[in-house]
Amino acid sequence: NLMEQCSDVFVMGHETPDLDCIGASMGICACARHVGKKAYLVIDNPNPSIELLLERIQSTDVYASSILSGQEAAMRISESSMLVVVDTQLADFTVSPRLLEMTNTLVVIDHHIRGTSGIENAALFYHDTNASSVCELVTELMQYFSDDLKPLPVELEALLCGITLDTKGFSFNTGVRTFEAASYLRRLGADTTVTRQLVQDDLKTFLAKTEIVKNAEIVDGVAIAVCPEGLSKTSLIVAQAADALLTIRGIIASFVVSRVDDNVVISGRSLGEVNVQLILESMGGGGHATVAAVKLPGADVVEAVTQLKEAINKYTKEYMKEG
Repeated sequence: NLMEQCSDVFVMGHETPDLDCIGASMGICACARHVGKKAYLVIDNPNPSIELLLERIQSTDVYASSILSGQEAAMRISESSMLVVVDTQLADFTVSPRLLEMTNTLVVIDHHIRGTSGIENAALFYHDTNASSVCELVTELMQYFSDDLKPLPVELEALLCGITLDTKGFSFNTGVRTFEAASYLRRLGADTTVTRQLVQDDLKTFLAKTEIVKNAEIVDGVAIAVCPEGLSKTSLIVAQAADALLTIRGIIASFVVSRVDDNVVISGRSLGEVNVQLILESMGGGGHATVAAVKLPGADVVEAVTQLKEAINKYTKEYMKEG
């Protein structure tokens, strides 16, 4: 109903969008197209993990003129437009926060734990922390949107990619709804071979990830690793290394520390026994119990590792021993 009342639809996610963010955005675009509305994807500084998908999107006729930077979107959006924000509810984390003030119809779709500084004045706030991914939420919306909805193959595969990545191959935070969403996408024609190709690493990335894993320090089932400086695709490699550490027997949680520009970023992952959100929240970060991160402006890597160990020790004393 909201889409039918607007002139066009703009979709944006968080800064450096990943596959879950882009997949969900494309699902919303498919819905907008179904009701005859022009839809635009707002993307700046994409995550390296979506490079292959972005190439496919840009070569698709429907999206050839529909991908805008934040600056371009600001020149086209109007008060009668609908702005849909996916995979974040924090204004400062969006691709272009100023777009939030430029339209009268705002929709937020997210699966992260609600913070204290979320986007306000949304006409629709669809929020479910039990969902595996925002792609799962958007896929559910698509099923109720219309029985005649016909997403493009690239949209179906992007949505399936987002679910696959956020669940680590349907092994984390995966419920019945997750499989039902994936089944719907597959039924409409999502190609699982293409999905796998879209998430493949190049050799350089694979070797960098392996080096980080090899040099990890492991204490009481918690792994801490430091990413070498000077790597390209740092954010992608760090996230993948943190995931890879969890595939090693005996490791129940992992943290990878890296320098990104003038900041130190820590990515945390867990199998569920350790709540990495609580650990990194104490350092100013946040996320989920099994996936979390923190950015430390102006910090030193060695100091960051020391702070992390202190936060882990504090968490262990307060929560693990109680359990």
